[in-house]
Amino acid sequence: MRSIWPTFSLFHVLVCTGLILCTAGQPAIAERSDVPYACLLEGTRGLEKSDFPSTPMPIPDPRQDFFDVLHYKLTLLVDFEPGNLHGSVTTTFKVTTESMDQFVLDFRDNMQVLEVSIHDPYQTPLDFTHQDDLVVVELPVPLTSGQAAKIQVTYTGVPQPEGLFGFQFQETSEGSPVAITVSEPWSARSWWPCKDYPNDKALVTFFLVVPEGLTAVANGNLVSRTPALNQYQMFIWHETNPLPTYLVSLAVSEYEKISQLYVGPGGIFNLQHYVYPYLKEQAQNDFAILPEMFDFTGSILGQYPFNGEKYGMAICNWDAAMEHPTVVTWGDVLVTGDGYFETIIMHELAHQWFGNMITPKDWTQIWLNEGFATYVEALWAENQQGSAGLQTFMAQHSWGVGYLEDPLIRNQDNDNPWYYFQAIVYHKGAWVLHMLRRQLGDTAFFESLYTYANDPQLKWSTVHSDDFKDVCERVSGQELDWFFQQWLQWTTYPIYNLVWDQEPHNDGFRLNILLEQNQDPDPQYGMIPFQTMVDLKFHTSQGDTMVTVWNNQLVQHFEFDLPASTLSIVVDPNRWLLNEATVFGPNSAPVQELPSARWLSASPNPFNPRIWLRWETGYATRDQIEILDLQGRVIRTQTLSRQAPGLREYQWDGVNNHGQACPSGVYLYRVLVRPEGDKNNQEPQLLQGKITLVR
Repeated sequence: MRSIWPTFSLFHVLVCTGLILCTAGQPAIAERSDVPYACLLEGTRGLEKSDFPSTPMPIPDPRQDFFDVLHYKLTLLVDFEPGNLHGSVTTTFKVTTESMDQFVLDFRDNMQVLEVSIHDPYQTPLDFTHQDDLVVVELPVPLTSGQAAKIQVTYTGVPQPEGLFGFQFQETSEGSPVAITVSEPWSARSWWPCKDYPNDKALVTFFLVVPEGLTAVANGNLVSRTPALNQYQMFIWHETNPLPTYLVSLAVSEYEKISQLYVGPGGIFNLQHYVYPYLKEQAQNDFAILPEMFDFTGSILGQYPFNGEKYGMAICNWDAAMEHPTVVTWGDVLVTGDGYFETIIMHELAHQWFGNMITPKDWTQIWLNEGFATYVEALWAENQQGSAGLQTFMAQHSWGVGYLEDPLIRNQDNDNPWYYFQAIVYHKGAWVLHMLRRQLGDTAFFESLYTYANDPQLKWSTVHSDDFKDVCERVSGQELDWFFQQWLQWTTYPIYNLVWDQEPHNDGFRLNILLEQNQDPDPQYGMIPFQTMVDLKFHTSQGDTMVTVWNNQLVQHFEFDLPASTLSIVVDPNRWLLNEATVFGPNSAPVQELPSARWLSASPNPFNPRIWLRWETGYATRDQIEILDLQGRVIRTQTLSRQAPGLREYQWDGVNNHGQACPSGVYLYRVLVRPEGDKNNQEPQLLQGKITLVR
């Protein structure tokens, strides 16, 4: 159809079409876990219920393969009264097929398209339809391969929060307005028309019109800021490097700017943070670590990819963070003044290379973002605290690996946006890199990491896991298909039983070891052995001896001649391998007693809207959680999947089994810790306590 609306003027059309619900308020953190986890703080909480509608993965329209987007120009009026967005998006594209007669963009049906026009070279209205979350534009004449064109879509509406976040109007605790966006994975279409898939990156320019007194922040550099006119002012931002749509970002509020020039191994650019005035001092303290972090990342990854542009944080009302290029969206809850979330600052910084500069071709490859950023956190811990810091970090990040029996490469048929950001892509993704480092050795590993981040064929492009594998093979000279196959595609990891005995031999002792892989069969590949190096530490009567064996069989025998008798054996003492192990001494009895389950924390407590229950065990378990009211009635139950030894976390969002919000009050929790595997003959343990919900 052809639009019957008149030409749209951002300064004059203030059509009020509805009111969006504000989500204001800063929840308090009463208790803290031992370490903040990026997988919990990037708005990615496994398969727990979202605060917003969960939109299934869209199916790409095949007509979108006919063109390549070169540039988006977003002209937006952010209208806080009553909460509307008015805009026009001009898309510059090039035809990639022989002939193209329709132009298709993704855009939610709840938004209203007013007009579509083409620059040819004059502005000419076009016929279009808007349904099924697609804007289909009829081109006046077919375009042929290599031709470029510009099409402008003018629209208005009330964008709805969705998926992980979407577009939200908020208020600070002091009543100042806030507008913020988080579009990962496919929510850019909820607030602007675009080709909303990560495999088509484009340059972006923003013309942001906001009420006088507010600051509008976006990706890239600030080109200009116009004086106030009719109580509005315009901020023009331009991103000079191509971005996928999920990383296009907008933040508007009554910000104060914290600015500092960085000069060092990371490049030359301004650190610019946009913070609520009442959080300025705390933010300055928290973000003061960034120059040191840029020195570190510059030394291992090369210069900041957006060198010459800014880097910093834009605060909003949230309990999470998102790595938007040059301007990370940072929840106000994460501003503490004492550097508590330092590791998350490093995680979001690492995303500037892994995700923002080098972007996965599709969401099945998301470990290339989250696993890499998490392992840079591990390297930062090693830089700050030595090998002990690295080992501790990896131990803390083993709990989410077996959360679901899934491959690290995500299933493209899963339409739940939360599925793609489960803890496994963060934690197991980091473990894959950690084990690759052990396989290649430090020299080849760090050269591979640097080469991957600086390969001219990969920079600013979209990649597959095979692209990273190819770099590692080229640098190391090793064939690595077997390594990436088992760690990316298989659902399991090695679970060892090690049985040993010894006998006098010559002037010393002969140590006999039986090493058995006892993990469950992989659903697709069956019961086949992992191939990996396994470090063994022998505690002997004359000191410790470390050996490394190559384990590539389900049952494997090893012999060692030692000058002294062995007292005990430790598998993987330096935490280089994702595994579980039980050691049996000469009498076939375990020589190491694993710790029982223990409670860690419930935080924040009191809470609103969600609370994290945390506990840990020294063995594999399949736990059950119950939330009860004070009358002893069970209102919420959840059975977790089998998890490896380590930390467990469960989020309760204050709703019952029927999805209804529970009232304020005191609630009881019970966690039944049920041993699995070789420990399933032990009695389950019960952890319990009280929590308080404050509406």
